[in-house]
Amino acid sequence: MRHLEIVEVADAGQEEWQGYVERAPQASMYHALGWRDVLQHSFGHRSWYLMARYRGETRGVLPLVEMKSSLFGHSLVSLPFLDYGGVLADGPEYEAALTTAAVDLATKRSAQHVELRQSTAATRPSEDGWMLRQHKAALVIPLDADADIHWSRLNSRLRGKIRKAEKSDATFSIGTLEVLSDFYRVFCLNMRNLGTPVYSLAFFKNVLRFAEDATVLIVHREGRPAAAAIALRRNGLVELPWICSDYSQSSFYVNEYLYWSALRWACQSGAHELNLGRCSVDGGVFRFKQQWNPEVRPLFWYYWARPGVTPPELSPSNPRYAIAIHCWKKMPLALANRLGPWIVRNIP
Repeated sequence: MRHLEIVEVADAGQEEWQGYVERAPQASMYHALGWRDVLQHSFGHRSWYLMARYRGETRGVLPLVEMKSSLFGHSLVSLPFLDYGGVLADGPEYEAALTTAAVDLATKRSAQHVELRQSTAATRPSEDGWMLRQHKAALVIPLDADADIHWSRLNSRLRGKIRKAEKSDATFSIGTLEVLSDFYRVFCLNMRNLGTPVYSLAFFKNVLRFAEDATVLIVHREGRPAAAAIALRRNGLVELPWICSDYSQSSFYVNEYLYWSALRWACQSGAHELNLGRCSVDGGVFRFKQQWNPEVRPLFWYYWARPGVTPPELSPSNPRYAIAIHCWKKMPLALANRLGPWIVRNIP
C-alpha cells in the first residue's frame, strides 16, 4: 500500500503509541509503554517498538524485545516474561506489514527466531511462514458484582478448604511496596521448590513503579507470609500473572484462600473479569484453576525461524531440563536466590 510505513516509537512519539493502545479493543495491559520501562530497567534488553502508519495515522503496533543468550539463543520476543504481546492492527494489511517488519528486523539483527504471544489469532500466519503453537491458555473468570454468587458456584470441598484456612487464622490484605518483601519471600521459596530460577526483587519493584495499577495481594498466617500474588488492573480487568504459596502451609489451604480472597476483592473493586494468568493446557496448575469456574481462552503463540532453526522449547516439561530442574529444587535457597536472577533474565 502506498503511504504505508513502519516506524519506531522513537520516531513517531510515545503519545501516539499510547493513544492507539488505549483505543485498540484487543490491547493487553502489556502493550502500554510502561512495560517497556519495566523490562529495560529490570533486564537491560534492547526493545524495538514498531508502528504501522498509513497517511500519517497509526494503524497498528508491535512491541519486540531482543534477547541474546549463549544458552537459549538470539531472538525477538513479544513480549518476554509476560503473558501477552504480539500484533495489534486495524486490518490484515497492517498486521502483515508489522510481521514482515519483525522478520526483516530479525534478519538484520541476526536473530534466530521471532516469538509473538497473542490473545487472538493472526489473519494469515502460515502464508507468511509463521508456525502456531497453542500449548498455553488463559483462565478468566467473568465476574458478578456479588461475590456470594461465585461462592455458591464453588464445590463444597473447595468451600470447606477456604473455611479451614479462615479457622487457621489466615488473613488477607493488600498493599504495594511496603509488603513487597513479604511477597518476594514466598515467591522465592515457591520458585525454588518448582525448580525454576527466580526473578530479582528489582523486577517486581519496577512492576509496581511503572505499571499503571499494580497491587500486592497477600495472605499471612501466624504472622508469616504464606501466599501472595501481584494483581494488575486495566479498566475493568484484573490479572494475576504471578501467584505463589509456601508449600509447608498447604495443609491450611492458604493458596485456596488467596484465590478466593482475590476473587472477592476483584468483585468488590468493580472489575468485570479476573484473569488467573496463563498456564499449560491440562497441567496441574490448569486443573487447579479450573475449580474456580473460569472460561478457558486459548492463546496463540506464533513463531518465525530462520531456515534450519527450530525455536527452543523452554517449558519445564521439556525432558532436556529435567536434571537441571531436579538439581535446582535441591539447591540451598540463598544460592538459588543469588543465581536465579542472572539466569532468568535470558529465559523469556
